[in-house]
Amino acid sequence: MIEEPRYGARKERDDTWTIFDRRTGEIAERSGLIMARLNKNVVLGLVQILEQIEDAPKRIH
Repeated sequence: MIEEPRYGARKERDDTWTIFDRRTGEIAERSGLIMARLNKNVVLGLVQILEQIEDAPKRIH
């Protein structure tokens, strides 16, 4: 079964883009970076990176 992607992107009224968490509806945040007011050229790459991080095996260090 294929899971629905966790992250999505939406265009804002000011022509910037926001990456959001589909599970919560909230703006995505990673390592203290809020994924809002982004350039459209970086959004797709960031969504892919966030999905890869989400799918990565979790290990205890």
